[in-house]
Amino acid sequence: MRQNRDGATQIVDARPAPSGAGANWARVNWTLALIWFMRTMAWVWVVKGLFNWSVVLGANPRFGDFIMLPRAMQSTIVFFAAVDLLAAVGLWLAAPWGGVLWLLCAIIETISPLLGARAALVGALGALLNVVLVAAYFVLSWRAGLERN
Repeated sequence: MRQNRDGATQIVDARPAPSGAGANWARVNWTLALIWFMRTMAWVWVVKGLFNWSVVLGANPRFGDFIMLPRAMQSTIVFFAAVDLLAAVGLWLAAPWGGVLWLLCAIIETISPLLGARAALVGALGALLNVVLVAAYFVLSWRAGLERN
């Protein structure tokens, strides 16, 4: 039995969901799937943030000297070095601001090749991957919202 906000008591079926091959997609806990997606993305964004810091600090010899990079590339790297780690913390906590910050990072990273080749950190494959991840996030958020109603 469960009591809702209005004070009415409801009888709730406490039987476990069916398992095995016969279980259908309607039984997926979309809120839990969204949280695990956000936590997985948090780890990815921590790695991305640390990679950007390795470039700034000169620990990544593939990029050479950070000072010698074009100014637009330096700005992009510094921006993502700070914001990627903040987004990762918010994603791990499954906070709304974490999702917004992550979406902002993904969108800026996706459109950065349009701003100029000197500001782009990712190529076409990275931009496509960002679009797919953002679409997956919106689908999971939508399904989790339907589940809560």
